[in-house]
Amino acid sequence: MGRYSYNMEQELERFQPLVKATARRYEGRGAEFDDLVQEGYVALLELIPKCSDPGKLPLYLKERLPARVRAAARREWRHNGLSLEDIEGTGEEPADLEEPSFPDPLMETLGQKEKKIADLLTEGYTQKEISEQFGISQQAVSARVKKMRQKLQPMLT
Repeated sequence: MGRYSYNMEQELERFQPLVKATARRYEGRGAEFDDLVQEGYVALLELIPKCSDPGKLPLYLKERLPARVRAAARREWRHNGLSLEDIEGTGEEPADLEEPSFPDPLMETLGQKEKKIADLLTEGYTQKEISEQFGISQQAVSARVKKMRQKLQPMLT
């Protein structure tokens, strides 16, 4: 925790433009603007006390706030069935939004946990989010994904 005591009401007002600009980046792509603004304010309440140097607070928030708002947008697009490209704003029209499916021989090659990881990845979950669900580190998930690729590579070429 930071040692500096912030006046939260003033800080929330001070960083309102940053919250709204960040929410605007992800608006309409699976999440409502007002919901994202609200998520941004919650993130501010969590992030501001963690910054020990008031002079570095704007940079600190500018670097960390977008990830929090983007995560909220991802939760919404998962719920609404939108693609990651829609959220990130590539400008391309979304392709067919049906769930990706893997041929049975490919999935038979994977173990039960590997299948669950593959399913979560295709649903748009990050490795970090998957690691939290399994109670393992993100690096462990990454290692499992690498092993899965190695197992599947001969079947894909």
